[in-house]
Amino acid sequence: APSYGFCGGRQPPHKFCMIHLIKLNEDDSDNSRSWTSAAAPFHPRRPGDAVAGSLLFGASINRSVLRNNNAEVQSRQHRRLASSAESLSQFADPKTVILRSDSPIESASEQSQRNNNCQVVYIMGVEGATHHGFMPIIEALAKHQVDPESGLQYHVDNEPKVLKTGLFGWYGARTRKWGFSKTPDIDNPEFVQRVVKESCPDDGKKHVLIEWASFPSGHEDDPRSYRVRRQHEWLSMTAEEIANNNEAQQQPFNVTAFVQAYSPYVDIKFIVIHRPFLETIASHHKWDEGPEVHSNVIRGFMLILHRFLNAHPVDLLTGSRLWTLVCIEKIMAKNYRNEEDVTVARQNVVSHLSEFLGWPVRECPDCFNMWRESRKDPLKVLGPQNVEMLVDHMKLLEGVWPPTVEEGIAVQQCGI
Repeated sequence: APSYGFCGGRQPPHKFCMIHLIKLNEDDSDNSRSWTSAAAPFHPRRPGDAVAGSLLFGASINRSVLRNNNAEVQSRQHRRLASSAESLSQFADPKTVILRSDSPIESASEQSQRNNNCQVVYIMGVEGATHHGFMPIIEALAKHQVDPESGLQYHVDNEPKVLKTGLFGWYGARTRKWGFSKTPDIDNPEFVQRVVKESCPDDGKKHVLIEWASFPSGHEDDPRSYRVRRQHEWLSMTAEEIANNNEAQQQPFNVTAFVQAYSPYVDIKFIVIHRPFLETIASHHKWDEGPEVHSNVIRGFMLILHRFLNAHPVDLLTGSRLWTLVCIEKIMAKNYRNEEDVTVARQNVVSHLSEFLGWPVRECPDCFNMWRESRKDPLKVLGPQNVEMLVDHMKLLEGVWPPTVEEGIAVQQCGI
């Protein structure tokens, strides 16, 4: 595809979009590798439509119809959702394996360019998933880390302005200082290398950049210079239409293009956070004209993230997991009987994250010093009528969100 997303916005909707599914075959006898590809055409309904298929979300759920549906209709709907979600795993996003033609890296398998002392930790989640509360946990854990080879403490940046310039297009003065007359595309090779070089100087230290902008981020009239701002038209769209919207796929930034462009140079790790759905919607229940429309927007972005995560389970250069999931409910004191149980549960989360991130220190006695739990009751905040409608919305998320993860890891077993 010539631009962002699965079938980019530069392709006229009446033309075929060729999807290349790339498989790596290994011959055990001589360790030789060969690439094979197959092409599958399809007609996108509009620029930016996603390849992986569509899930049937409704913008405005007719609750009376839903209540009258018999069990067979509901069963068919759930089977259709499950089938659509399952089909996503059959597609590899071509931007994860095919670099831009003007990139200085010839192959995604060439690791020599990667700076092992530069790591981007992105806390990924939708609006209302408690990014502000969770970020200090990761920051505190990172500051406990010491590189066993150099003996130097990690350098931790929880406000990486240079990276924000790269991801979101913020701080235009910096971009102009670098010699660009306008904000470059997120995957512009020269731009990417400038961001990496300034973010992680060669000073012998391991640099950890923590970013945590939610999906979506900001307002329609946000003064910050996002490449793509929140769109007013989303208010009248279904969740599925939002997920297939070209602007939505690039807000707050195009995640696929980011991984494609930066992974040859830096270690990228996504920590996906999930908060119970009713609590998530209640936290910004006055946004987007109210709970119902806000739920449509949030579910649209859950589908965007779902597609990305399904297509990108591992780092293609190292084979390690690209993302992990943390259930916010697993660190909330209200869900445990006593303080000891809370402490054990939180330590399990911290240990899991340290292992996932490849950090040597797993003990962090002060990681939760800044953690504050909301005391709001989402049922009271939303009201009975909205809760009934949102419960219907939740049913449509089965098999979509929270994302599917490894079996047997307690901190990843989330309820919707």
